[in-house]
Amino acid sequence: MKKFCGVLIFLMAALSLCAQINEFDWLVGTWQEKGKPNFEVWQRVGYELRAESFELKSDEIKTVTEKIRLIKRGSDFFYIPEVPHNGKPIEFKITSFHENGFVAENPQHDFPKKISYRKINETELQATISGGNKSISYLFQKIK
Repeated sequence: MKKFCGVLIFLMAALSLCAQINEFDWLVGTWQEKGKPNFEVWQRVGYELRAESFELKSDEIKTVTEKIRLIKRGSDFFYIPEVPHNGKPIEFKITSFHENGFVAENPQHDFPKKISYRKINETELQATISGGNKSISYLFQKIK
């Protein structure tokens, strides 16, 4: 009976974690930056979301520009991009989120200090990176 209760508690905790990461499932899919050969492909992998950002230079040349993980640790969510020039992933704590977007921040990082995603509708989203007096927005169209 103790073994059954332990398994049941583990399954309930796993379902709870999965349900909470579901808040970000609107990201899942292939997104192309409008008018550019830049893409973000988001997928669910276990209890986290992962993305690969890349640029298509031709039909045969794909340059990966960033890998991203969206995870839950304790009661907090983190957006963790890994770009080649940083050498290691940088953590941004998600400071606010709702059904159509989130804001992730790391005030100690040089740039960006803030990353936000906002779902405009079912087929469009806007990603913005900012810090100091600088802000860059990217408009994406869902293609898959």
